[in-house]
Amino acid sequence: MQAGLSSPPTGLAGPAAAKLVRLSRAMQWVTTIGIVLIVGLVGAAFVVPSWTRNVLLTKLGEIGARLPLDAGNQALAAIIIAVPVAVMLWGLINVRTLFGEFARGHVFTATAASHLQRFGIAVLAQGLLGPVTATALALALSLSNPAGQRMLVLTFSSNDYVSVIVGGVLIAVAAVMREATRLADENASFV
Repeated sequence: MQAGLSSPPTGLAGPAAAKLVRLSRAMQWVTTIGIVLIVGLVGAAFVVPSWTRNVLLTKLGEIGARLPLDAGNQALAAIIIAVPVAVMLWGLINVRTLFGEFARGHVFTATAASHLQRFGIAVLAQGLLGPVTATALALALSLSNPAGQRMLVLTFSSNDYVSVIVGGVLIAVAAVMREATRLADENASFV
């Protein structure tokens, strides 16, 4: 048995288990670095006005260049963007914890399934929040414009669609994992 693994309920043995442990440890680092970078860069994006403008251009396209961006609107944009960023960070924290479970050899467990399900919910939510965020940004930042110059933006990209589908797949896989765990526990109780 690999050092650091104590009777793991993985259903994997030998090289397969060792590969999963190595991959999971690497992915823990990747998600940790991602979390730190997201917090730092998104925070900086709303302190540096030109970076805020870039966020608006990314979310709204050319319309983002025409929106007024004073200190109040910059703060308002930060608040609106904070919602999908918080959901993304929650998902990344859950997937980081999931990789930690895998690294300890706990693959088919209720805990692993719960973290996978939460990550799936976060991915699905990102797909739904994309259009809502763009609409909220355009409305909020153009609210001070004179009548007839306020903007309503409705967007839905293929990335949003894929996020909804991938999130749904992850939620379904988590449900299958949870059921497999229940059946394995039930079978183990007969022995």
